[in-house]
Amino acid sequence: MADVEQQGQGQVGEERIDWSVLSGPRVPRRTLLRLAAASGAVGFAGRLSRLDAAAGSARAARRIEARSRQEPKPGGTLRIGFQISQIVTLDPQQLSQGVVAGAILPSIFSSLVQFDPDLGIVPDLAESWEVTPDGLQYTFQLRPGLTFHNGDTLTAADLLYTYERTTNADFASPHANKLALVEAFETPDAQTVAIRLSQPFAPFLAVACTRGPGRALTPVPRRAIEELGDEQFGITPVGSGPFQVVAESVKVGTGFEMTAFEGWYGGRPYLDAIEVRLVPDASSAISALEAGDIDLLDPAPATLFEQLRSNPDLVVVEGPSTSWRGVVMNQARPPWDNPEARLAVAKAIDRQAFVETAFFGLATPAIGAIAPAFGWAYLAPDQVENPQGFNMEEAKALAEKAGLIGAKPIVISSEEIGQRPTEVLRTILEDLGLEPQIDFQQAATFNERWQAGDYDMFLHGSVVDADPDDGHWNIFNSEGPWNTFGYKSEEADRLLAATRATADQEERARLFQELQGVLQRDVAAAFVYHAADLLTHHQEVQGFVPIPEQRYYEKVWLDR
Repeated sequence: MADVEQQGQGQVGEERIDWSVLSGPRVPRRTLLRLAAASGAVGFAGRLSRLDAAAGSARAARRIEARSRQEPKPGGTLRIGFQISQIVTLDPQQLSQGVVAGAILPSIFSSLVQFDPDLGIVPDLAESWEVTPDGLQYTFQLRPGLTFHNGDTLTAADLLYTYERTTNADFASPHANKLALVEAFETPDAQTVAIRLSQPFAPFLAVACTRGPGRALTPVPRRAIEELGDEQFGITPVGSGPFQVVAESVKVGTGFEMTAFEGWYGGRPYLDAIEVRLVPDASSAISALEAGDIDLLDPAPATLFEQLRSNPDLVVVEGPSTSWRGVVMNQARPPWDNPEARLAVAKAIDRQAFVETAFFGLATPAIGAIAPAFGWAYLAPDQVENPQGFNMEEAKALAEKAGLIGAKPIVISSEEIGQRPTEVLRTILEDLGLEPQIDFQQAATFNERWQAGDYDMFLHGSVVDADPDDGHWNIFNSEGPWNTFGYKSEEADRLLAATRATADQEERARLFQELQGVLQRDVAAAFVYHAADLLTHHQEVQGFVPIPEQRYYEKVWLDR
């Protein structure tokens, strides 16, 4: 059956997607590329090709060749230095720290499907799945014998419980919107999950069902949550992934240990354990890596990346991400309710100079929330008219007109944003004539502040996105859970809804570009940069397959 068919007379050139080609047990990369927006995975394909180019094909080939001559050695503990001071939660339905979602969560939680190294969608907990040609019905067949880390059997009932938990308004999951089009969720038997949508939702598999990004339907065990409570579950979670958290090892603000899960469906991982150490200070993290106190550093600091690259004992992984960051200004607080005040800030930012100063060039200037990795929708800055383009003379005139001179905006930040980008932003605001008050906080306090709207401005954004939908809907929809800065636009809401309703790649790209123009014009955010995905590890760490912003460690082993 053809996956794209021409419709009837009078509709020449329009395409009707046969969504059944997204059925499993594997959706090849070529199918994902053909359907692109239907799966949301084309961005990963773009990232993979750029990752290969950035890392250097010769170096990658040497590592692959070396690994192929060796048999994996079981045992040992992988020590990961994680560049963050605090993990707010490990509850997949509540987690909003993107770097944690991509770097740690996939080790603890399996989901229905996952991405393979070639960026096809392959089984995870579901051994196969079927999608009807109209794109409305998704039926997953779970593997037999699945268990959670606490020994409880994992069945379709756990997926139903997870769906009900995520969509419970009192629970207030930031991922509930990914399930908004679900009109029926049924479990015909213990191994079958049947989901019916009210209309086709282009990136459903990628954003709602995948290991890592698809946190809306990542199954969680009812008994563990009822015994622990939601808050404690976020600290000592119980999942079904290849590694399990050692509850007594958890030290908030310090780290924790995960041990290999003997009952994982894919077989016991090679590693005995993974030790996660929180090392927010970049210099301390580099010293620990070079001294051999940690085996892998994630993310690697851009400011010291050249030092890492020159070390022959280390392997560096460099590639683009789907991230974006931009300055959002709280429109509930004057003067930021004035578009001219927001535009003054936007036009004061020399984006190229920003990435050179803050990231030593290891980032890409942003003109919107569409990351370069989503090549089917992205247009480079020189291809788009940008009303936010740098012009300090115009910025100062707008600032004078809006009464910004001498204003003292409260700028909140955290280590996930970074000290250096925050200081660069401070300098820009001072050059504009403002007196910014920087409030740099640990992750939990920072999250509380921005989620409560307790700020004047900060560098907002999104990471670990499986589709541009991830980085737009939650932040720019009028009712989006991460829209705490008061942006409301019927036009933006209409365009956001339209991007979800069509599977045609060119039409989705056109809609996202139109949406980008609206967000630029409204100064919903002063878009600044797309950071690179940076990681480094010792040569003895083997079997690591770099997939941008996602870390899978079940096949990693230590050559020592």
